[in-house]
Amino acid sequence: MKPVPIACATTVQERFGAGEPIQLSGVGNAALRNASLLGLIASRECPGHVLLETLERVPQWVETGRVIVSGFHSPLEQQVLRSVLRRKGTVVKVLARGMTDYRPAPDEREPLAAGRMLVITACPSDVIRTTRGTALARNRLVLALATEIVAPYIAEGSPLAALLEKSHQARQQSIK
Repeated sequence: MKPVPIACATTVQERFGAGEPIQLSGVGNAALRNASLLGLIASRECPGHVLLETLERVPQWVETGRVIVSGFHSPLEQQVLRSVLRRKGTVVKVLARGMTDYRPAPDEREPLAAGRMLVITACPSDVIRTTRGTALARNRLVLALATEIVAPYIAEGSPLAALLEKSHQARQQSIK
């Protein structure tokens, strides 16, 4: 699938905080980018009970029409993606690499075709691998896109914890 440019709202640009404009590209239902997005972010290593508690929330999110935005990279995030897609829910998946020609996973093909999924990236097309830097940038974008954030488990002292704190502070400043 060939990605197309996707407009980035001013509020997202402000929350992202980069000096240069965000250049998004993606495949799927571009209108989902304008939905009220529930951001899901979690550390890679997560206790089993947190995973189970989070998966118990998925049916309610799907039933109420929540659109989940995430990198869907950590094991918890991947389980949520599978659960949401099985329930015919809607997602925005943010990649931490470029997208020259996106080859969706088998379980993503039907949701993309049905308009229930958008896959986006802010990485240039020559970025072919996920790195620690691109993963952090992806998570910053997830936090900037989200109107509400769910963080079931964040490892204390991790780069993700620092990123989440910075995002929270920026949101508090914008409220004042």
